[in-house]
Amino acid sequence: MSSKPSEDRPLAPPPREGATSTPICVYYPERAGGLGRVTTPLGDVHVANLSGPLAAAARQLGRRLAPELREGAYRSFDDYLQRISSESGSRLLATAGRYLGQGLVARQLRERLPADYLQLLTAFAEGAGLDVEAALASQQIWDQWAWARSGQMGRLVEARLRARLRSPLLGSSALAVTTDTHGPLHAWSFENAAVERWDRAARVVVTHPERGFGYALVSSLGFLVGLPVGMNAAGLTLSTHPGPSSRSDRKGVPLGPAALQVLNEARTIEEAVAIFRQHPPVHSWTYVLTEAAGGRVARVEVSPLRVGVEFGESGALFEYGGASSAELQRLPALMAADEKRRAHLGSFAAGWRSETPQPRLALARALGGSLHRAPNADEVRISEVMSVIFEPAAGRLWVAAGRAPTSLRWFVPLRLRGEHGEPAAGFDARIAPFEAWPHWQESASGRASDYYRNAYRLYLEGEDPERLLITLEYAVALEPTAPRYHMMTGLVALSAGRARRAEGAFRRAIDALQSPARRAEVGLYLAWALDLQGRRRAARQLYARVADDAQAAGRTRQRAQAGRRTRFRARDLREMQLDFGLACAL
Repeated sequence: MSSKPSEDRPLAPPPREGATSTPICVYYPERAGGLGRVTTPLGDVHVANLSGPLAAAARQLGRRLAPELREGAYRSFDDYLQRISSESGSRLLATAGRYLGQGLVARQLRERLPADYLQLLTAFAEGAGLDVEAALASQQIWDQWAWARSGQMGRLVEARLRARLRSPLLGSSALAVTTDTHGPLHAWSFENAAVERWDRAARVVVTHPERGFGYALVSSLGFLVGLPVGMNAAGLTLSTHPGPSSRSDRKGVPLGPAALQVLNEARTIEEAVAIFRQHPPVHSWTYVLTEAAGGRVARVEVSPLRVGVEFGESGALFEYGGASSAELQRLPALMAADEKRRAHLGSFAAGWRSETPQPRLALARALGGSLHRAPNADEVRISEVMSVIFEPAAGRLWVAAGRAPTSLRWFVPLRLRGEHGEPAAGFDARIAPFEAWPHWQESASGRASDYYRNAYRLYLEGEDPERLLITLEYAVALEPTAPRYHMMTGLVALSAGRARRAEGAFRRAIDALQSPARRAEVGLYLAWALDLQGRRRAARQLYARVADDAQAAGRTRQRAQAGRRTRFRARDLREMQLDFGLACAL
């Protein structure tokens, strides 16, 4: 069989890494006005090739993505701001947020854009048929987020929202390693609170400019909406992560221009750092870089005040960014999850050996949360919306496929250039796709995870609690020993006014939990359920036990003390905000 892909003929690659069966993968090349598509058993990866002047390419891409831009990730930040503003209970805060996000901050950031980049954004918006001013504001979502986070606005939001907002807007993980067989490898995953907008299919946009190196950008929309993550034809890779915030870090340029210039012009890490010094971004951002030419990996922290470079002398490094220090201090469950993720990535990097067999498979498993077994319910990162592994020495990138394109899905190989070096990226039929854990997706655990993620998506879309409860019941039936599913089933049942059903779920969660702090937290929820059933005496006994538990988190004990004084009533349910990522309501 020829390795050249046909539009209608399925490609049957050799067995994938770590698998025993042969998957079917079909590649549909691009047609005029459309996207190329690689299909897998679990969904697609979409590919767009752009050539010619950058402004013309941006306009072309806007036309090709127009329908999805209006409904997908493009609107996610606006939806997110509206949601947290409505939850704040403050018209003043909601109005201030709209003014700052769509007016003042957007104008200030736009004034700092280089002229050629502004032309690029304008062409993209015009091609998609979007209002240019609104599009420019939305294209700067991460700059606006960083601006607010690094100043007094961040403290205002923290003070007003308090516990109403838990999971951070975004999170990102990266692992960069050197190998004996594949050169440097760079794995990255992205999490976003607006799963209902981002959770479509993976997008890879490959630009073949008239000058400089061609490069691929990866995200759910593939262009300027996501954090800059990509690889160029010279073998340089880049991923972007939020860094520590400071009020004095707000004088730089918006995030995108420097990253695109690096991918277009830089061959080495030193050349990339020089560009970042010329165009430091607003706020502080950390870049993970690898270069094929020297086989090196590095972490670069860039802000208007400083540029710090750390090379991975041991052959491996990691980066994890997301929640602010204020968020972590306010939410014990979030801090515990953050510490667990950092410890996991750090342990993997510390134990890395360049001779590790099947290194791509090892990186995929590391992103997913477990190296030696398929992940359990608590380890699945339900807000993950994109994963990729760059293999710059081969000019290849491995992109997670499908709806919910996480690191637990198929990784599809794409080449940056055509078979004969021509500027045409597409499916690399010379090598097989692979899964981190073959057959996990079809297992009871994998299917339960899908039901849970779907319940999360429905919750974000405002679905009725009764339907959420039905979806969660499927997850519980498939994996009845997972405390996470019982906890959220109980909380959703509570929000639906079904206190007796919630009581049963909380009791099963307590039986399955190992953490004393989490057991105390669920004990508090159980007391709420008892209060709603009119069993005040039993509820007060439980409140007292939780309030006196030295292993309970401070916030849990405070709420338990309040419960001893005041009955939890049906009207209190309106104040309860659920967090599927952390499986909590505190």
